[in-house]
Amino acid sequence: MKFKNLFAILILLTLILTPAAALRFSSADSDQQISTTQPDTTKTQPATETTTAQKKPEGHVVKLLRMGSGQVEEIPLEDYVVGALAAEMPAGWHAQALRAQAVACRTNAIYNRERPNAALNGADLSDYTGSHQGYLDEQQRIEKWGDTFEINEEICRAAAADTAGKTMKYKGKTAFAAFHTVSSGTTESAKSVWGNDLAYLRPVPSPGDELAPNFEKQVVVPLEGFHTELVKQGSEIKDDKIKIGKTVLTDSGYVAEITLGGQKIKGTKVREIFALPSAAFTLTVTQDSAVFDCRGLGHGVGLSQFGAKTLAEQGKTWQEILGHYYAGTELD
Repeated sequence: MKFKNLFAILILLTLILTPAAALRFSSADSDQQISTTQPDTTKTQPATETTTAQKKPEGHVVKLLRMGSGQVEEIPLEDYVVGALAAEMPAGWHAQALRAQAVACRTNAIYNRERPNAALNGADLSDYTGSHQGYLDEQQRIEKWGDTFEINEEICRAAAADTAGKTMKYKGKTAFAAFHTVSSGTTESAKSVWGNDLAYLRPVPSPGDELAPNFEKQVVVPLEGFHTELVKQGSEIKDDKIKIGKTVLTDSGYVAEITLGGQKIKGTKVREIFALPSAAFTLTVTQDSAVFDCRGLGHGVGLSQFGAKTLAEQGKTWQEILGHYYAGTELD
């Protein structure tokens, strides 16, 4: 194995294992995406607000750790926004939704740059979607779009240019612009998912999300595997069964906590263990399997990308979309 590949693996392991290593805006449920051009979506975690003082960014460059090579690249901020937008939202979606997403991507780049992370080897953030947000360089965009490269490139560059320099702030500080693919119909609070009560990341209705492809998905887990994983969490098997106890829901309808085999387990943990599309689920156990009926895709916090698309199609501007999903923030 080449050194650069080994280095990239070590960085990746550090990001995954460090509790507050970095922001996670969306994530790696690639097999559960709405389409092949959809953003990734899994567990996410905001950087701790109080551990690192914010500082004014120097220049207009993003230092990006490319996980494939282990190299840190310096990219002009607005070029970075184009590449992040191309990775995170289909270019064919409504122009106002694309502009809202562009601002979220730019805001997250700045947010991370203000919170240095030693695990990133001097970079501001990585292109690993399980920890930060995606990024496609020009060659990757050519490979992704093929014959439609020129038109899609123009679309993404226009979205970046029309929102150039714009970021979201809350009480003078750069906001954590969490986003996900599609909510359960109402977005989730940051407090429910990560324990951080951020005033601008609280539940709001997300009209149209229930119309998204794959809004509902059933995940079937063989009973033996279901038992094995839950025993690791401290659940008890009695009479060859794990008893399903009380389920506690958040205000948004996601599972906050469920008792399985006498053990209380967080809904987000259940989602992680069984690779569920979201923590909005109901559980039924049959003779040979555990059946999860899930709604939505992603952690549910912040901007719902499908919801942004719906609002844009209903005539909302990108500013109004951001104001809906990040209530109380200001554009700067």
